[in-house]
Amino acid sequence: MSLQSPQAERQPTLLNDDQVREFIANGFLRLTPDVDPSLHVEIDALVRYACEKESWYGNNIVSRIPKLHHIVRCPVVDGAIESIAGPDYYFHPHRAVHINTPVEEREELTREIDGPKMGKGSIAGSGWHQDAQSPLSRARHHVPRYLIGFYYPHETPLDMGPTRIQAGSHLYAHPVAPHGVVLPDVVPAGTFLLVHFDMVHAGFPNHSDRTRYMVKFVFARTRNPTRPSWNNMDADWKRPEACIPGFDLPETWSYIWHWMRGEPQVQTGEDTVSADEHVRRLNGRDQPARLTSTYALAQLQEVERLAATLETAAGGDRHERTLATDERGQPVPRDDVRGYPRRWNERAIVMDDATYALAACGPQAIATLERLLAHQDPWVQINAAFALGEIGTPARESVASLARLLGSPHQQVVRQALDAIGAIGEGIAPALPAIERLLTTTNLEWQEPQVMRG
Repeated sequence: MSLQSPQAERQPTLLNDDQVREFIANGFLRLTPDVDPSLHVEIDALVRYACEKESWYGNNIVSRIPKLHHIVRCPVVDGAIESIAGPDYYFHPHRAVHINTPVEEREELTREIDGPKMGKGSIAGSGWHQDAQSPLSRARHHVPRYLIGFYYPHETPLDMGPTRIQAGSHLYAHPVAPHGVVLPDVVPAGTFLLVHFDMVHAGFPNHSDRTRYMVKFVFARTRNPTRPSWNNMDADWKRPEACIPGFDLPETWSYIWHWMRGEPQVQTGEDTVSADEHVRRLNGRDQPARLTSTYALAQLQEVERLAATLETAAGGDRHERTLATDERGQPVPRDDVRGYPRRWNERAIVMDDATYALAACGPQAIATLERLLAHQDPWVQINAAFALGEIGTPARESVASLARLLGSPHQQVVRQALDAIGAIGEGIAPALPAIERLLTTTNLEWQEPQVMRG
């Protein structure tokens, strides 16, 4: 359920239509928590003491500094999260303090630079990246199922190295040449950035003489939307006036808007591009083009063509990871993501674009997706399961078919089937016997550690 303030019965301050549209297009919102400013000063002192005088707390930083709950529970922040992730959102147990220490030598840097040198002991990756799920991988979603909160307890001028983000990049399959870079001249004390989980972002060097601290939170949606969870007055999608990206994605953004309203997709106008050309653009490097084609094909209800496109990915062992190697050439439990291949990994899995399109087709794709669940290739099964989960409650009758995948010898298939059953969220009784077997049976082949993070 939504987190309420322990200090008073204050209702969440829900977002308005313009703010939700900004989040959909830009991928983030800048919030000012409605708390006494002295709270930020107190939290800043506690974070500094904990990190500099005690130890690394990792996920336990909120237990060490419970007053961080007051930031998340204040009406402005709580209301924004509820507006995007629903009233029953989950405060994920993964948290972290991002530490940015001063660099020894100052350099003149562009805002777009990839991987500049950071200060010794910094815990803030300066290369452009999208976050991994923790501790193990899950799929990347276009709709807002996971959110990140970046909280700055102290004022952070440009000289101190605020975290950079690329507006509009949250729907990308992977980072590309930087554009729409947001790097403020100053981040006021107490600022809370609510960000789509898959946003491309990066640290920036600290050229001041004081360490910068920022606290990261994660939030997750627990239910599929059936109606707007914000102060919704307008039924139609409109490009927001405060849109930062230089491109326009009416098919994609409109789909997300109507999904958040609990509605099926709505036609956005006449398409001048052929279905064949849209299919050719799928999985391409041009991110706006692939996104436009993904959701244009969904509007065209090209279900069978999309299924055939997905099936062409069979036979490549894409359900298996490609591991990185150490200096001796030995594999290590870390993914080799060079070239950003579409395959299973233990960071975050980008499904085939045909899969996102099939999910956006809605109930009309369910029968075809159930057929694909029985495909011999595990990667096709994984993609079909994901799409059924994205369709949500209309796919409740598919739970029995998904439950059969819980007996797969491939842990990747089992994990995606479980996520899909959870995303559907209703009618899970047919899966309960198989889930019980998973909980009560030991599979030694699945005991090997998959990652080096926790």
